[in-house]
Amino acid sequence: MDLPLKIRQRLRDLGVEQRDLATAAQVTQSYISQLLTRKKAPPAPNRTDIYDKMERFLKLRSGDLSKLADLQHKEELKRRLADSLAPLFKDV
Repeated sequence: MDLPLKIRQRLRDLGVEQRDLATAAQVTQSYISQLLTRKKAPPAPNRTDIYDKMERFLKLRSGDLSKLADLQHKEELKRRLADSLAPLFKDV
């Protein structure tokens, strides 16, 4: 499961809105919207300040969101690396 999907699912389960999460995390509603629509990449996993606030509000275990973000960042790096290496091995 990816970070935006997990957040969206918890918002729905708890019956709360993006603006409520934004207030709890002390960020703008626009930021949450961009995060959930994947227009903005998730914050770095070491941004514990924002993840702690979001996890408390969404009633998730501590570290759940940062772990998802870490996995997403690693997958994105792998994809970018594979994309950049593909032209090197095209003729092989």
